[in-house]
Amino acid sequence: MGDKSFFHKLKREHTGRDKTKEPGGGQKLPKPSLISRFDWLNRFRHWYLGGISLFRGLFRVHAAKQTILLIISSLSVCFVMAAFYTNAGEFVVKVDRKMARDGFFLSEIPNFDERLITLHAQALVDATNISIYNIGSDVMDIDGVHHGADYFAYTFYAKNLTGAMLDYRYTLYVRHHTKGIEEAAWIMLFHNGKQEIFAKMNKNGYPETQYSEYEFPFQEYAKYPHRQQTTISQENPGHITQEIIDRQQFDYLDGIYQLNTVPFASERTICTGLREDFAHEGMDKFTVVIWLEGEDPECVDQIIGGEIELAMSFTYY
Repeated sequence: MGDKSFFHKLKREHTGRDKTKEPGGGQKLPKPSLISRFDWLNRFRHWYLGGISLFRGLFRVHAAKQTILLIISSLSVCFVMAAFYTNAGEFVVKVDRKMARDGFFLSEIPNFDERLITLHAQALVDATNISIYNIGSDVMDIDGVHHGADYFAYTFYAKNLTGAMLDYRYTLYVRHHTKGIEEAAWIMLFHNGKQEIFAKMNKNGYPETQYSEYEFPFQEYAKYPHRQQTTISQENPGHITQEIIDRQQFDYLDGIYQLNTVPFASERTICTGLREDFAHEGMDKFTVVIWLEGEDPECVDQIIGGEIELAMSFTYY
């Protein structure tokens, strides 16, 4: 009897039903009503909450897309600002927007680990006047920024990855200057190993010159060697003045070397150059050297504290 009662108890707990409420137990369960069968209120609540959940999910997806677009836009703005913002005194090199889209790039190193459309070379601070003889002989052999104590030096590269041969024009120009310092600034530009020296026309309307008993440096790299360095004589003294003769202590003029600069193309433009037939995957090398030439008559005390900023641009021809 005890065993039977124990089994009956387990059965009730297992089935969750009381025998007294079974059909055979003498008590009938109430029939579910029509409302309880359909339960419209619960169904509406379920649909409503499901709709809200779906709306929230779609809103989250839309918000995520908007956030991604905002981040991309912000990065694009930052890129443009980084590409075109410059600090005072920097030398800036820029590629035309169309050339950049087509695949014309700049780099400070020849392997082009970075393909850039703008380069920034830090300024040279507190430079004093020097002579061309003070410029390092390896000035075009060092990549990137490699200033001397009193001269600016910067080497960079241009590469054609457009997939086609092209012609381009480069322009070297003065962005900013103060105190007339540009009158005494000399610029030597190397392009693929050949150099030209530029200076502003002197006040007498002649190209700036310099004189020496010895040959001038970098003549082996001169683009036009017979124009850049000439000799003067007693019969053909050129434009040398008595002041220069006295300062240099020349006893005679025969065989004295004269260094001839190329005048600036305009008040702001130093020079322009045309590069034709630049092949796909071709690479050009440039070195820009800037100094205050002590032999220039305009190199005077009034320019002390002056500033000069140069830039270079590349465009399709």
